[in-house]
Amino acid sequence: MALAAQARKFGLGMIFATQAPKGIETKIVSNCTTHFYGRMSSPALIDATEEMMRARGKAAGDLGKLSAGLFYYATEAMSAPIKIRTPLCLSHHPQNPASPEDILALTKR
Repeated sequence: MALAAQARKFGLGMIFATQAPKGIETKIVSNCTTHFYGRMSSPALIDATEEMMRARGKAAGDLGKLSAGLFYYATEAMSAPIKIRTPLCLSHHPQNPASPEDILALTKR
């Protein structure tokens, strides 16, 4: 917990990824200024995430139906989470890693 607070204090970023949002200590979540919420299938996880989103201004209602590349995004400067589409290079996981040539081609899109 101290690491998350110190990182924020000094402007450093940290990424916490989980399939169980209630499993992350509340004090850590409160030090995270940017949140991404993706598709979930468990009703209990959807309810927990909807509660977190409501605390940030608006619940989604469609977390169980989001397609690949769709996320809700929220920062401390926003009044409510918004839906965004990310490039598949951020959410698609092919069988083999991309080659250097593939990475360069993706960056030119």
